[in-house]
Amino acid sequence: MRIQLTEAEQADGKMCAAHLDSAIRLLQEIGAVILEGAVPLDLVTEAQRAYSDAIRQGRTRKIRHPMEMPFLHHQFIANPFALQVIEFALGKKVALFRCGIHNVPPDIDGNQVEKSPHRDGNHLFPELPCVLPVSGIYVNIPLVDFSEENGATKIWPGSHLIMDSPPSDVRYLGERSKHFPSLQVVMPMGSLILRDMRLWHVGMPNRTDTHRPMLDIGYTRVFPHASERLRIPQEIKQHWSKAAKKLLRTG
Repeated sequence: MRIQLTEAEQADGKMCAAHLDSAIRLLQEIGAVILEGAVPLDLVTEAQRAYSDAIRQGRTRKIRHPMEMPFLHHQFIANPFALQVIEFALGKKVALFRCGIHNVPPDIDGNQVEKSPHRDGNHLFPELPCVLPVSGIYVNIPLVDFSEENGATKIWPGSHLIMDSPPSDVRYLGERSKHFPSLQVVMPMGSLILRDMRLWHVGMPNRTDTHRPMLDIGYTRVFPHASERLRIPQEIKQHWSKAAKKLLRTG
């Protein structure tokens, strides 16, 4: 469920047709796809250092939904490789609705336990006997290497296609997840993962002595009745690319 981008693709800022086709198929069938080498390492390192500074300054709660650089750099928000997949899956009218930092701190006391999986969103019409196309996608960008030891996110491949009757609470799937295969999304810095918002997933305990932060960016198809949009300060927007600004559309 991973694609290693080539040097030629990285230089061009665009996936080749074969890789794009594979990425779309994986998102549709598995519910997630990892793109390795999709994010400039120097930018990820800068964000990692900024988050480490925030930890030392006790500002992690304040930047949980950061409205500051470098976390809102347009290479994160409008990553060209991620947008290739997102616009194919959601259509050209896509809006940004979330940008956050999710962190799993080190389990110093050994008290962290595996939590119950959840979805980031339900099916649009769960009462229908068929699965509709994806309407929301999350992109996670790790600010450190993700490993089993530091709590790489666990996912349940294909769970975005499971229809519930009645619908399960997005926050709690209880015993059901124990009957389906799962895996942890191990990936190096410079990678990103695209997830169908309906995919079951959960953060795992961090058994190392360092924090495990990641950017958590949400995109949705623009619906006629939708009005909520992420509000970005002008001093940050002025440095964004046209592609990033376009994600703030209202219709």
